[in-house]
Amino acid sequence: MAGAGLLWYTRFRSAALVGLIVSLVWTVAIALPFTPFSYLPPIIVGGGPGTWFLLSYLLYLSVSVGGYGALSFFAYTVEVLERRILDQTTMALGFVLLNVGVAATCLLLAVAGGLSGYGLTSSTATETSVRSLLSSFVYPTATTVVVSAAGAALVALAMARARVRAS
Repeated sequence: MAGAGLLWYTRFRSAALVGLIVSLVWTVAIALPFTPFSYLPPIIVGGGPGTWFLLSYLLYLSVSVGGYGALSFFAYTVEVLERRILDQTTMALGFVLLNVGVAATCLLLAVAGGLSGYGLTSSTATETSVRSLLSSFVYPTATTVVVSAAGAALVALAMARARVRAS
């Protein structure tokens, strides 16, 4: 394995560690008792837009830590235990699409939930205006979900089609 370069399982493990750090920062930010962070607990408790915000947090935590950790394990199995070679182009494209898609999806959900929830709990925004704001995030979020799914599909395809390493 010497000279084989950086293996994909290490990249996914690194992505999982970055996801863990971001999730920890996000967790602490939610709990901080001063502005603007102090607005987050009432938004979450308020439901509606708060559900979007909470979903983004849980989705990011589960995918960026659990999902990337699992992909690291699968890639390790293919690369090290089975001694097969993953297609670099397919893996690179899948890795980028998956990371960008997941980050963008969670960011859009968090911004939509945060802004709408703030409008609902801290100002005189009407439910109609809040719904309108939330609805403006639906198609962009759906697009980023498709990007994430395409990335995951490419990673899975590369793992399924990995070729045996010449000894």
